[in-house]
Amino acid sequence: MNILDQYLLLVKEKRFSEGLPLIEEIVRRNPSVATSQFNYGICLTGLERHKDAAQAFLCAHSLNPELGGALYRACLALAADGDASKLLEIFRQECVRDPEMIQLFLEESKFADFWKLPGFKSLIAEYVP
Repeated sequence: MNILDQYLLLVKEKRFSEGLPLIEEIVRRNPSVATSQFNYGICLTGLERHKDAAQAFLCAHSLNPELGGALYRACLALAADGDASKLLEIFRQECVRDPEMIQLFLEESKFADFWKLPGFKSLIAEYVP
């Protein structure tokens, strides 16, 4: 079984602390592989290292914007970390790119508390008819 298969098995079993050194080695060997960065974020999320997970997911997204779920998972990690500033920055960028994104962000219950903050309220005022 190769290192990636070992890692995936450990994560499937929710053995994140055992999987961490494996995914770190995978990323170290080739940091420009988006799926490796994504898998790193999954492991870090499992360890509740939300700030680090957000960075890994954002890296995955920057390497491959079409990688399904990377930006969304970054936003969830930022919310879990309480990083309202970075979360608002991403929401704003995504709404500029596609104004309909505001509805998706509003529907996610894990973002609910942020909509009470001034910057988020202004985003609603700008993008919700």
